[in-house]
Amino acid sequence: MNTPIRRVLAACVLLCFLIVFAPVVQPVPTALDSLIQAIRSEMQPEQAMTFMRQIYSTDRWFTFPKFQETAEYLKQSMEKIGLQDVELQGVPADGSTQSGFWTMPLAWDAKSARLEIVDPPVSADIATLADYQRIPSSLGMWSGATPPEGITAEIANVADADLPKLAEMRLKGKLVLMNQNPAGFKWALVKAGALGAINTFTENTNLEDGRQWINAWGDQGWAFTKQSTPLLSFSISPLQAALVRRLVAERGVVRVRATVDSRYFSGVYPYITGMIRGTGAEEVLTLGHSFEQGAQDNATGVAAMLESFATLNRLISSGKLPRPKRSIRLLTMGELYGSMYYVETHSDRIRRTVAALCMDTPAASYDLAGTEYTFYMNPHTAKSYTDAFILRVAQAYFSQVHRPWHEHEAMSGTDTYLSDPMINIPTVWAYSGSGVETHHNSEDTPDRVDPRSLRDVASVNAAYLYYLANADEPEAMWLAELSLTRGYEQILKSATPFLERIAAGANGQDLGRLLQDATEHITYSVARE
Repeated sequence: MNTPIRRVLAACVLLCFLIVFAPVVQPVPTALDSLIQAIRSEMQPEQAMTFMRQIYSTDRWFTFPKFQETAEYLKQSMEKIGLQDVELQGVPADGSTQSGFWTMPLAWDAKSARLEIVDPPVSADIATLADYQRIPSSLGMWSGATPPEGITAEIANVADADLPKLAEMRLKGKLVLMNQNPAGFKWALVKAGALGAINTFTENTNLEDGRQWINAWGDQGWAFTKQSTPLLSFSISPLQAALVRRLVAERGVVRVRATVDSRYFSGVYPYITGMIRGTGAEEVLTLGHSFEQGAQDNATGVAAMLESFATLNRLISSGKLPRPKRSIRLLTMGELYGSMYYVETHSDRIRRTVAALCMDTPAASYDLAGTEYTFYMNPHTAKSYTDAFILRVAQAYFSQVHRPWHEHEAMSGTDTYLSDPMINIPTVWAYSGSGVETHHNSEDTPDRVDPRSLRDVASVNAAYLYYLANADEPEAMWLAELSLTRGYEQILKSATPFLERIAAGANGQDLGRLLQDATEHITYSVARE
């Protein structure tokens, strides 16, 4: 037997040794199991639904004055459910203040907006393509304004194949009909002299009457800043898009009248925080963004956090749970912009925060496929005991309600970056599919929210937060054992693909390369775990 093959077999023996001598998975401690039972029995999902509906009722307009209304409601709700040290603060929404390398958005308001076909003549029931007062998402956030009498403009239908040369096209004074999200091409629209864009992009073409919400309109990135150009931004439904394209094909020229009453101003991007005060200086945090147009994104996440705190406060006030050793903080703010500003301006709190759970998640119907909860881990650069712990909480809770759940590698895109070693707060993320894809769509409405899902995610949130907030040395030892067990499992998982490839090795040279690759991956996994 040649040397590489012997080494591969030796590696296999070593892995078998790891499997045999890996620590036994520790059972769920009675304290966690009883905590989950107490929380679940105290949960009030209908109250959570009330929170969700009220948040949605103002956020669906996605203007900064409406954001302030949402913030006032959240502050009052936090105080009503008994949170302490409730603060309503604001990020400067002036289009120039920076947090890190991010420039804060310019505040924006819209009163009304319409887009109507004027040439060729069409019947009144199909002439109106966009009406902000009827469907807010038919106007893009940070859309520019028109004169009070409106602007009549020709539609330029730009195919996907022509997008690479969009900036060089002759589009002065035209509204560009686009099948891709126009936010990614704003700079090119500006360079081409376009009046603005009419979006037909959607994440779900089956929502034939839905309008995709365009929430990015900066010239060089997400938010609109002082350096951005005030172009118009509309969004129409798939049915309307088909109509407009048919008219363009048949008539050659289609004109619309756009009327938008909007404004930019220096204001504030609010954030609200409150806590269940603990007996010590440290904190545990849950955070999720407000101020988006949908019920599932993210009125449900904020409502679940509120109900989890209301439930814990009821249990503590009644003496069923002791006051925790660490304070439990709730933070809701503008996504990323708000949390970055909070991290930068509250460094003392950040240093005292030992763990976090991000709640940017739908609470969709039990009866639809793909709505199970998924728990996203910390990134490899910040592996943490919270990975193993949130999975154990999920296992203990969802086994009671007979609902599947999943785990997933870390993923960016929301307020989970607190786990970055520069901030150093282990942060996991609860997320659920919405069954019918309604992400950033006008069809993301409260009637699609299931109170059972809202109860589930609020219960998991409460159990995770309270257990860590009240953990002492015995709980710390159990968490360490839990993390060790998961570490072994992850190391073995990293080796599995290489074991499966051994039989396919044609010769000693192939097996030698396989061994080297496997050794590097396993060494990396051991170092991470």
